[in-house]
This record gives sequence, C-alpha cells and structure tokens, in this order.
Amino acid sequence: MTFTGYAPNGLPYARLDGSGPPLVVLTGSELQHRPPTRSVVLGYQLMLRRLCRQYTVYVCSRRSGLAPGTTARDLSEDLAAMIRSEVGGPVHLVGLSSGGSSAMHLAADHPELVQRLVLAMTGHRMNAHGAEVARVWRDLALGGDWPALWARMGTDVAEGRSPEWLVRWMMRRFGRALLGVPSDNGRDLAAVLDADLALGVGSALPRITAPTLVIGGTDDPFYGEHIRATAQLIAGAQLCLLPGGHAVVKSSPRAFETALLGFLGHEAPQVHANRPAPLP
Repeated sequence: MTFTGYAPNGLPYARLDGSGPPLVVLTGSELQHRPPTRSVVLGYQLMLRRLCRQYTVYVCSRRSGLAPGTTARDLSEDLAAMIRSEVGGPVHLVGLSSGGSSAMHLAADHPELVQRLVLAMTGHRMNAHGAEVARVWRDLALGGDWPALWARMGTDVAEGRSPEWLVRWMMRRFGRALLGVPSDNGRDLAAVLDADLALGVGSALPRITAPTLVIGGTDDPFYGEHIRATAQLIAGAQLCLLPGGHAVVKSSPRAFETALLGFLGHEAPQVHANRPAPLP
C-alpha cells in the first residue's frame, strides 16, 4: 500500500501501486466510510494478488455524512470526481456488490472515464430476499444495535458449513474487530442501503458503451436472476457465473480473478464467459 487517505471531495480510498494502468474497485456496503485499513487492503492483496501486480489498484469507499435520500447516482458522481482528481483519466472500473449500483451509473453517465467495466456480485436491482435483508440491516444500523447487526451480516452472507448459531456467536463476539462500528451512527450505511433499495438504473444500462463483464454466483441469494438480466441489458456484455452464492470473490478467488484478468486482456480466460441467454 503506497497511499491511504481522502480525495479532495472527501471520498476515502487506498492506492496499491502495481505495474500497470489504473483499476478502480468500489467496495460493497461498508459499516465505516473511511480509508480502507491495512488489514482490509491485505485481504484484497491476498484474494486478488495477480490483479494487484498487473494494475495500480484504487480501493474506494464512500464519503461519510451522507444525507438521507442520497442515491446511487449521487454516489457515482462522487466516484467520478475522485477519478478525475486522483487518476486524471479513464480507468478499468470494478463494482463489487452494492458498489455495482454506482459503477453502473458512472459507466452510463461518464463513458469517457471507463475503459472496461466489471460488475461483480451485483445487478440492476436486488431480488425480494436481498431487499428484505437490506431493510433489516438498515433498521439495525439506525437503531444502533451493533452486535445484532454484526450477527445478521455474518449469517446473511455466510456460505460455509458452520452452523448458524456459531456464526452468530462469533460475529457478536468479534464483529467489532472484523467489521467495526458503523460511521455516522449507522446513518451512512442506512443511506447506502436505501439507495440500493431505490435503485432504478435498469433504463440506463443500454447507454453503457464500455466493454462489460458481469460476474456472480449461480446461487446468489441477494440478486439472483437479476445478475443475468443485467448482462442482458448491456450491449455486448459477457456473463460469467461461478458456482456458489454471493461472495464468489472470497469463495472462488482464483476463478474470479482469472475471469477478470481474461476479460481485461492479461490472461487467456479459463472460466466460461459468453453472451447471456435471452430471459424467459
């Protein structure tokens, strides 16, 4: 890690200097809107070590103190300003989970800033289960019940074989160290979740001109078929579905990274990715 701090507009980020062009990663929903910690950055370096060697990676969060009613498009404008001030030119853009909401808006509204677009574990809208989970997280954040929030986040995204009671106990006990206490007393997390619940980017997707890869899990519980639908709405988009649930970047890191490197042109893709089949 060579830099961690804030862009002039207050957007927190970390820069990892690799040997290649800029690649901007917009993270999923986070409890703390602050520059990524060294442990968070180390996690990215371990999961995506080949990407971190091939590119100068910018890991971006969101501004703190978000106003109620903030939209995913508002957040995309923050990211656009950060790219202009900190990078100065077009980037490869990766939107992870909730970060994909803003990445889609940015690619549609500012095509001059995006060379290639990766929408990972995300879609143009959540399914019914994803929306229900987002409302629960939002209400727990606004209520300030951090142990309950940590426990729910742990069980809702868990994909291993550990029993639910054990995941809840572990997250209640160690959630502060793993996830931290939400910034702005939970209002920032609530604003991002509300933006995702109100997401209406589907009509903008046909305006995306950057080559696009949509990648996610075959059994994603939060976006489901909307992952495939998102690829269908973007002209020329490639679709790559990996076995698993939501967090395929963690459960299948090598396959995930190989797909991205193949799409970005650094390796021959070893994961099947093609045009999505028409929706029924």
